[in-house]
Amino acid sequence: MKEKQKTLLIIDDHHTDWSKYFRGKRLQGDWEIRLEQAELKDINLTANSESGTIVSMIVDRNGTKVVRSFSPDFVLFRQNIRDSNVDFRKLLLGFKYGSIPSINTVHSLYNFQDKPWVFSQLLHIQKRLGKENFPLIEQTFYPNHQEMHTSSPTQSAEQIFATDPRVHSLST
Repeated sequence: MKEKQKTLLIIDDHHTDWSKYFRGKRLQGDWEIRLEQAELKDINLTANSESGTIVSMIVDRNGTKVVRSFSPDFVLFRQNIRDSNVDFRKLLLGFKYGSIPSINTVHSLYNFQDKPWVFSQLLHIQKRLGKENFPLIEQTFYPNHQEMHTSSPTQSAEQIFATDPRVHSLST
């Protein structure tokens, strides 16, 4: 009989070797932890409502890139889902669709991708609890850069840096 095991997918860069933290560890005494680690850029997935989630990841074997597929039982996200160049929210949606559990819920990871969305949720809490009990720093949302003009009489600090390091300004 094959030993019981659970597959943990850790999404992180390769600067941290997560295998050393899980080597020899077991869940509830008799479940072996099989660890898979990859960056988001090396992952693809398929989530089916009947058969579950299959993750395919590119791994380097002796200088040759090969694709390995598996069904994760749990995922740990240690890499940003989105930055200025790439957006991996579709993978996040696939993990949600496949109901793969995570330390930080996939729901919370998705909701925290847009700072205005997060701040609007904090404003709802503030309205319920009151400004004295839940203070927030005032912010202004602009849908694009063209709308960013100072219409408030309060003093503000602006800092603009061009790509040329000799060109910069600071005004108040």
